[in-house]
Amino acid sequence: MYLVSVSILLVASASALDDSLISENSLAVPAPVTTSETSVISCTCGVFLSGQFKKGSKQQPKGNPALLHEQSDLFPCNNVGNKMCTNKCLDVIVKHLPNSPTILCGSVDRDVHKERAYLFVKNCKDEWVNTNLSAGREYCCKDGHPYKCPLIR
Repeated sequence: MYLVSVSILLVASASALDDSLISENSLAVPAPVTTSETSVISCTCGVFLSGQFKKGSKQQPKGNPALLHEQSDLFPCNNVGNKMCTNKCLDVIVKHLPNSPTILCGSVDRDVHKERAYLFVKNCKDEWVNTNLSAGREYCCKDGHPYKCPLIR
């Protein structure tokens, strides 16, 4: 159990707390879910291009994300926590959608032809989870600059 003294607010990680801190002036609060891993990964947002992963596959995307945003937020290590992390990522990403071609093309080190950008998240585990959310458009980049994708391949 986590223990929080009524007179003093103690902020510490689950591993730093000890049941020996129980006293008459303490209020018991349930401990968060912990994993056997050495460290919990905070909510991390990654945008991968469609050429970096196989749609519908559980395999991890190849290479580095085109865009990466690490947040300090810790969410529950379950599906609800993944949704909370996804929503937090969307809050950040939506603001930049109008400039997304310039941002995306400037961040990748290769040419891009008619690829979609998908949001992946990491929450608790050092493992990307595909949210299946896309900007709904195709991107084309040449030498770090966006251009209008042709209608035919």
